[in-house]
Amino acid sequence: MKIPAVGLALLTLLPLAAASARAGEVAPPLTLAEALELAATRSETPAIAAARLERAEALRRQAVAALLPAFTVTGTYTRRPDEVVREIGGEEVTVQAIDALSGQAVAETVLFDLRALPLLRAATRGVEAQRLESDELRRALAFDVATGFLTVLSAERLRDATAERVRVAAVTSDEARARLEAGLAGRNDVTRTELELATARLTETRAVRDVSIARFALAYLVGAPVETRPLALPDDFEHSELDLEALTARALAHRGELAALAERAEQARQLAIAPRYGILPRFDARGTYRWTNESGLSGNETDWNFAVGLTWEIWDGGSRAALAAQLDAEAREAELTLEQSRRQVALEVAEAATAAATAEAAVEQAGVRSEVARDNAVEVRERFSNGLATALEQADAQVEQFEADAELVRQRYARAVARLALGRAVGDWPPGARPTSATPPNPEAQTP
Repeated sequence: MKIPAVGLALLTLLPLAAASARAGEVAPPLTLAEALELAATRSETPAIAAARLERAEALRRQAVAALLPAFTVTGTYTRRPDEVVREIGGEEVTVQAIDALSGQAVAETVLFDLRALPLLRAATRGVEAQRLESDELRRALAFDVATGFLTVLSAERLRDATAERVRVAAVTSDEARARLEAGLAGRNDVTRTELELATARLTETRAVRDVSIARFALAYLVGAPVETRPLALPDDFEHSELDLEALTARALAHRGELAALAERAEQARQLAIAPRYGILPRFDARGTYRWTNESGLSGNETDWNFAVGLTWEIWDGGSRAALAAQLDAEAREAELTLEQSRRQVALEVAEAATAAATAEAAVEQAGVRSEVARDNAVEVRERFSNGLATALEQADAQVEQFEADAELVRQRYARAVARLALGRAVGDWPPGARPTSATPPNPEAQTP
């Protein structure tokens, strides 16, 4: 069941507006930099990025632990129904005590296992790759917030334009009705102006809905209630460099996901090396210390030993070779994926640069159209006021002006989004965003 967007907006905004009125305070405008900061501290995405990095670091510690000594202590208590005593050499020796205690301490370490080295290097590469991928998650969130911020501004500009259209349409309709009553206009003029007024009001209703939806989406992205705060107009997202070759080179050098894929490819290569080292022998050292209250026939309550072990799997039926072949294929896939992503990035930069250039031209053309439509609307309005133009001409001029102004707003929004997309394609951060370490969202900070 869908709830009408406007009704949902009113239900949500009324309590907040009432609270603000009670406090007697007006919320300051929300800047893009503040929205990005809110998203960095309250959205779950930075915390997800941090959790993934913590997991990768834990896997690396696990790989390091395989090379470090291990120390284990065990103890045993045994209760028996009877004690067993034997006479040996004229002395009584307890072979089995009623209450038997024993303990053992074992220290083990790997002296030589060449397979552990590529596994450790692979884990290190995995940490670096995840660090880059986590940064990319935060960067993607920042661009989503910036785009959502622009969407709200564009929707509000269109809403304001529709409100002005409704006002002018209402005035035109009243004047047309007055002329009809005075016998200076026909019924068709009144019908046409009333139709334009109804259309303008419907357009305004849809524009208000679009604003509500855009603001709810922005609040979701930043993780904070910003539905009632006005937005401050950000600086223009103009890119200083528009040369395609330079932009592509910058993207290949700065895109975090490319660096992460390179680390993943190297990680796969290191993992493929490890099975091949399995043909080499492995040396282990083991030291054991034992204590018991049952000296037994040896007469010793303590004992210890130290041993060096050799494990050499000369032939394992081809398991190592099969695993190495599998990991080689995965390494080749990782390298091919990296190469494909590089070509994809070059394509994204070319498309983004083309879209930015096209958006610049579209804004210029829309500006000319808007200026011409506005001049025409002013002229027709003056003629209409002097009885030299019909209500139909007035309504048509008004519609043309609204459509031209709305198109200019849309093209300006499209230009800003295109410039943002170009910055995203070359690996930049949006203006006002800073690469910060992820912090988990504070549940208390979520309360308005």
